[in-house]
Amino acid sequence: MKFSIRWTLIIGILGLIWGTQIIITSSTYLSSEKVLLHHARDIMQNIADLTIVQSRNHLSLAHGAAHLTERLVASEVVSSAPSHWRALENYFLDQLAIYPHFAGIYVGSPNGDFFYVSRNDTHSPDGFRTKIISHSNGHRETRLIWRDDRNRFVMEEQDPADAFDPRQRPWYKRALATDSIVWTDPYIFFTSQKPGITIAGPIYRAPGELQSVVGVDIEIDELSLFIEKLRIGKNGRAFMLNDNGDVVAFPDLAQLTQAEGDRSDHLRLVRIDELADPVSRAAYDAVPWQHKPDGRLLLAGPHFVRFNHAGASYHAMFAPFQDTQWPWIICVYLPESDYLGSLQDNRRHNLLITIVLSILATLVGFRLARGIIRPLAGLEKEALAIKQQDLSQQFDTHSAYKEIQETAESFARMKDALRSSEEKYRAIYENIQDIYYETAMDGSLLEVSPSVAKFTQYTREELIGITMNTLYEDPRERERFVRTITDQGKVDDYELRLRGKGGNILYCSINAALQMDAAGNPVKIVGSLRIIDDRKKAELELRQYQTRLESLVQERTRDLEASNAQLRREIEIRTSKEEELRNSEEKYRSIITNMDNGYYEMDLRGNLTFFNDPLVEMVGYPPEEVYGLNYRRFIPPDQAEAMKEKYAIIRRTGKPEKLYRYAIIRKDGSQKTVEASAALITDRNGEAIGFRGVVLDITDRLNAEQERIRIEAQYQQIQRLEGIGTLAGGVAHDFNNLLMGIQGNVSLMLLESPAGHAHHDKLKNIESCVTAGADLTRQLLGFARGGKYMVKPLDLNQLVQRTAGMFGRTRKEIQVLQALEHDVWPVMADQSQIEQVLLNLCINAWQAMPEGGNIHVTTNNVVLAAAEARPLGISPGHYVKVSVADAGVGMDVTTQERIFEPFFTTKEMGRGTGLGLASAYGIIKNHDGTIDFVSREGEGTTFFFYLPATNGRPDHPQSDAAGLAAGSGTILLVDDEQMILTVNQNMLEKMGYTVLPAVGGKEALRVFEKEGKRIDLVILDMIMPDMSGGLVFDRLKARRQDVKVLLSSGYSLSEQAEEILARGCAGFIQKPFNMEQLRAKIRDVLGR
Repeated sequence: MKFSIRWTLIIGILGLIWGTQIIITSSTYLSSEKVLLHHARDIMQNIADLTIVQSRNHLSLAHGAAHLTERLVASEVVSSAPSHWRALENYFLDQLAIYPHFAGIYVGSPNGDFFYVSRNDTHSPDGFRTKIISHSNGHRETRLIWRDDRNRFVMEEQDPADAFDPRQRPWYKRALATDSIVWTDPYIFFTSQKPGITIAGPIYRAPGELQSVVGVDIEIDELSLFIEKLRIGKNGRAFMLNDNGDVVAFPDLAQLTQAEGDRSDHLRLVRIDELADPVSRAAYDAVPWQHKPDGRLLLAGPHFVRFNHAGASYHAMFAPFQDTQWPWIICVYLPESDYLGSLQDNRRHNLLITIVLSILATLVGFRLARGIIRPLAGLEKEALAIKQQDLSQQFDTHSAYKEIQETAESFARMKDALRSSEEKYRAIYENIQDIYYETAMDGSLLEVSPSVAKFTQYTREELIGITMNTLYEDPRERERFVRTITDQGKVDDYELRLRGKGGNILYCSINAALQMDAAGNPVKIVGSLRIIDDRKKAELELRQYQTRLESLVQERTRDLEASNAQLRREIEIRTSKEEELRNSEEKYRSIITNMDNGYYEMDLRGNLTFFNDPLVEMVGYPPEEVYGLNYRRFIPPDQAEAMKEKYAIIRRTGKPEKLYRYAIIRKDGSQKTVEASAALITDRNGEAIGFRGVVLDITDRLNAEQERIRIEAQYQQIQRLEGIGTLAGGVAHDFNNLLMGIQGNVSLMLLESPAGHAHHDKLKNIESCVTAGADLTRQLLGFARGGKYMVKPLDLNQLVQRTAGMFGRTRKEIQVLQALEHDVWPVMADQSQIEQVLLNLCINAWQAMPEGGNIHVTTNNVVLAAAEARPLGISPGHYVKVSVADAGVGMDVTTQERIFEPFFTTKEMGRGTGLGLASAYGIIKNHDGTIDFVSREGEGTTFFFYLPATNGRPDHPQSDAAGLAAGSGTILLVDDEQMILTVNQNMLEKMGYTVLPAVGGKEALRVFEKEGKRIDLVILDMIMPDMSGGLVFDRLKARRQDVKVLLSSGYSLSEQAEEILARGCAGFIQKPFNMEQLRAKIRDVLGR
């Protein structure tokens, strides 16, 4: 379907102007509405997430307390036995004091005994009541003990009417049925009349032997108070549901409870369909709820819904808790008018402006379109005339637009070119000597040149439209031709036979090709055809002449061949035998000369009479000395005697023998290991005249086998070390986090305990123990091959001079001698770890020389080729080699095999941890280097390691005279462990900083979203369960590119941490650290 350009421009201008304005105006309103709706949903999602986190934190403490009580009761640290009642009561009272939202803690036994401590204001404000049910000799006793808020005794009484049996309670039955810690549905506590929930779990003395069930009552009214404080737009609200339909938390606590039947003193939680708030009920009814088999609510993930109430539109979000023990659902709803009211007021004003601008643009567009349409109409007439092959007409195509005018001029030039081209090709087509043709795939002739009449007597007009099959002498030839050109795409000099109009046969040669459509399917065949009757006639005459000549030659030579046949056979037989003899001799000589194995012949006395070059190479003597050489000259005496006996057996039996593995002593004294065979040589009379055999050099094979065994043992050792290293790294990380809590608290206490204080020295001792523990974990991390801290170019000469010199000055019985290469290449390494490696090697050398002696430390620049680097397990290249040698006792083979294993030591108890050399091994491997040793018992040991050289320049330390001034600014502190978060927050606040704590990565992002503009620094834990430190770093950078982040981890500087530093992280600090280390690192990062 074709369209006029005139109406296309008119309609297009109108459509672009008016359509664009309409689309922009409407889409702007809709997109603004969509953005605001998306923002409102984000707010609801954040509020739901915050409420879920608050609820989880509120309840997880009870889980920990119940689990701790289980362990204490199970291990009988505290017991429900009568002799331990007071200790158990004190423990429960302490738990209630620590956690104000706990309503009570109790233990129920299989015999019906019950021990329960709860809050009770009956006899004193903020007091407690202990209920003890015991059974003895068939007698039941119930004691009630009241205490005040300071746990002091108030009164005690007996309650013989009490019939409470813990074994009949739902929490007891569910805990036994599931054999795990369980949570009840929320309900109203009878004593406090507050909403709460119970957690309970079984305790076993031995598998299958129940000891008791422990439970904790937790009040959850604080969740309603938390929701009440939330600000959700102007009129938004949130509430929580249990999956049974009960309302768990609501901003108005008065609406949360309802009397049970007619008893006003028995309250229960209100159901959602009974809630007094109609908007909350409407939000609930708008959700297409699914239900579990037991009828409870089922919600797989967050669900957004829009609903109407009382003429107003609302948006709501329902999100389930992901924790299976709390099947609760948080709901947040918000009126649509809170965020769309002002948007509707602007719509009418924008519509009026749009109409005025559109009218003006339409008038200008019509004016411009007229200048385009007129010349294009002329070009349209020009093109139509060319299509009708009329090249003589002229039309007005003048235009003020450059592009249209150039197009009109191009049309004129094209007409001239078409006219010339048509005249040229028409002359060629009408005078061509070959026949040009085009056929459809079904064989019908589409086009043929006039020259066809000269050869076939058919005129062009007679042939157009007929099928080619009628012209072939054999119609099957047409099928073969089509099959060939279809397979190959074209044919060259393809010969076939056609029949002319008079029935005469025409020999033809065809050159043709397939033409394809846009889809790649063949549509026709285009080609040229040449008549080759003259060439075929000449070829036939030539073949006949050759046949006559061959017949004459055969007749003349037949007699000659018959007379010479006998002579030829005799010559051939003699020549064949001579050739076989020569070939056999040459084959034998070639095999002996070119074989890789040695070949020998010797007389009966053992003197060599014939040999090849490989044998000369094996014995190592010049060829002239080998001739006549007796085998006893190069065979060890004991093996020569055994060979003599073998040769005697061969001479006696005449059977070949295999001489098994024996040694050859070469002229230069070196040895080769060979295997040989031997056979007897006899003369024509069968008399023995000597021996011959083949010698195989197996020296390289034996060496390769030994090397393979050594490499396999080394590989197994490396796998064992890497497995233990992974475990050691994990232990070191967790231990560093524990040390961080101790170190932080000690640093805070030292601020309040100056020198001379009664506890100052004790705190210093604790700090020394923490430092020793950190050093031990540093060795574990070094062994684990994950212990890089801060890698930079280092001068190993300076490092050796400082470390070895310091070590030598502290050990008077030894002397450290240094032989350092001048201008040693720099290496990329962590300075403290390489110092640790050097110190461990020096200590190992010192302990190997109990009587004292010299330790030699050397450095060398080395370039390792592939053959040298492969046995060391490293890549070829430039390395710096460091060696530490002693003249001590050396090591036996057993010790050498285990020297790099962690916790392996030859020292007595208390003198070594077995981590020194293991950590050195892990550190060097983690720096892409290698470490090895050479040791002989009684002569000493040399340890040496290689580190890759680098082009970087080592940093020279500069003195820092600046003092550690008090800090200022705001720091976002992120860690997933509450203890570490609290300790670090206290230290930072003591330094003068304002601290914003965040438990985990998700909470950190929410705090940063709110307070990001005033945050000067983020101290970020690298390993967190909810979101990794790397992902949190990227999200922070996306929100504020210039934010400064200090990475902190119990692991050392791993590849993951290095990647984060490379992406722009400002620094890294290793746990544990004290206050001064933290202060210095913050100053470096902030530059103040």
